[in-house]
Amino acid sequence: MESPLVTDIGHIELKVGDMEQALRLYRDVLGFEVVGDPDPIWTVIKSGEGELTLHRVEKVVPLVLRDGEDTPIMLHVSNFEQAADQLEGQGYQVKRKSSHAGILADPWGNLIGLHDHRKG
Repeated sequence: MESPLVTDIGHIELKVGDMEQALRLYRDVLGFEVVGDPDPIWTVIKSGEGELTLHRVEKVVPLVLRDGEDTPIMLHVSNFEQAADQLEGQGYQVKRKSSHAGILADPWGNLIGLHDHRKG
């Protein structure tokens, strides 16, 4: 059997305008772990086995699907309503779609889906 053409996923990248501000949200509020040392341009963060790369750029083109209401990145939370309340209490914008799911907008317009698997 031939070896696969793709050997791994290099980066799932979120473009941000300020690394310290990005780390305050993704590390300090959402709880991602920084892989290695934070870098002012490229910082890899992870939760469980999943990794994202924060990439500081001068002109951010946010990660948003075409309709501007959805995103390909979905994160699990224990309780969506509690997570949304906490994020909103810290000044972040969350669009609630239901009591179990919604969309977090980061300071650069990247949309990050949040949902839980609670019953009821």
